[in-house]
Amino acid sequence: MWLQSIVGISVVFLALIALSFFIYLFGKVMVNGSTRKKTSDDALKEIKNIEVSADTDDAELIAVITAAIQASLKKAGITPECKIVVKSFKRIESDSPVWNTTGRKEVLN
Repeated sequence: MWLQSIVGISVVFLALIALSFFIYLFGKVMVNGSTRKKTSDDALKEIKNIEVSADTDDAELIAVITAAIQASLKKAGITPECKIVVKSFKRIESDSPVWNTTGRKEVLN
């Protein structure tokens, strides 16, 4: 009776160890962490350098938005056949709570 318990517990722990090993390998194979981190860090640096205030000219803001869209498509490996043109934009008031907005600003700065 005790031999069956020891064998059963051993099989369960060996299966758990094998499963954790396969999950670890799957994470290494499917996601190349070093290249992802570099591209996201570069994108964050570019975003932090762009500051938009209420006094900014709309044409300049549209140019920045268009350039950001094209840069993100280029980094994703998508090359559109036509040029992307942002003709207009609409500012949307934030309906999120103050603590949420403050948290986002702290993360970006």
